Amino acid sequence: MKPTDRWRQLLDDRLHEAVTLLGQGPGVHGLIVGGSVGRGEPWPMSDIDLLPVYDDTTDPAASAAALDQRRAALVDWWTASGRAQALDVGWLAFTTTEIREAVAAGPDHAVARLAEPRWFHGIDKAYGGHAADPGDELGNAFAAWIGTVRFHPTVVAARIETWRRQATEALAEATAARTGDPAKATQLLRVSARALRLVLIERWGERLGSLGREWTRFERIADRHGHRALAARVATVAAADPATAAHRAGLAPPWLRERIELSYAARIAVGEEVSRAENARDQIAAFTDLVSRRPHFAGPWTSTPDPSLDAHLAELGHLITRHC
Repeated sequence: MKPTDRWRQLLDDRLHEAVTLLGQGPGVHGLIVGGSVGRGEPWPMSDIDLLPVYDDTTDPAASAAALDQRRAALVDWWTASGRAQALDVGWLAFTTTEIREAVAAGPDHAVARLAEPRWFHGIDKAYGGHAADPGDELGNAFAAWIGTVRFHPTVVAARIETWRRQATEALAEATAARTGDPAKATQLLRVSARALRLVLIERWGERLGSLGREWTRFERIADRHGHRALAARVATVAAADPATAAHRAGLAPPWLRERIELSYAARIAVGEEVSRAENARDQIAAFTDLVSRRPHFAGPWTSTPDPSLDAHLAELGHLITRHC
């Protein structure tokens, strides 16, 4: 095995460990492997995303609590072993009855369930994935159903409307807050810009994924659809443009600078065409978003409040009016 392939073996081993341990949890009927690992598109910093399916004969809340204990113990073990691994298994979960109802119905059922965030995000997370146990007929049927409905026109239209509404509402709140609370207005501005980005992605018949690489992916997708300039405008108002990445990276704390370097090496290892500035931008933008919910990690590297807040609000308003 080449040294550069060891990460794949490690990821495969840890996926097997997670499926074995969590699949034996009380009330667990099965697991769906989602995310980049489930789609067969992993990279060295991939999370392991598992969507539990609970039996109806048990209390889903109790089963979820027991599963989380097993998840935490496994992550602790992996961290102690010398290389940490993120394992995402939690609120994106379903029951056997819910799945049977879904696979017996069509895309209209999916549209009806999209009003629930668990289904809205779960269908996207599981898209392209598979049942952890090849013999799990119900899990396989659910994965196939998701593959059929995810890009059905009625489902895409419902997802566009959800993101459109988030973009317009967040912009309105940001505009109202810009004088009294510019930091809050900045956060809402970026929420709105990210939602506009997802309106565009859905219209182009694509999906995004991979939080730590998503702005560069957005730009590549836009370029394929002839909208490179539009993507650059959206990125600029969201403080996700590569041009300012080097400066902001220089202001970042050591843990984030280390993350930027690890991410760049990982992307190059899988043959991704990405510049250092683009990679730095992706990581800074991702963690700026996460820090908005953990303000004690904030710092000048987040560029909050936005020094060009009024201009960016006006620009985003124009973009939303034209493209939403």
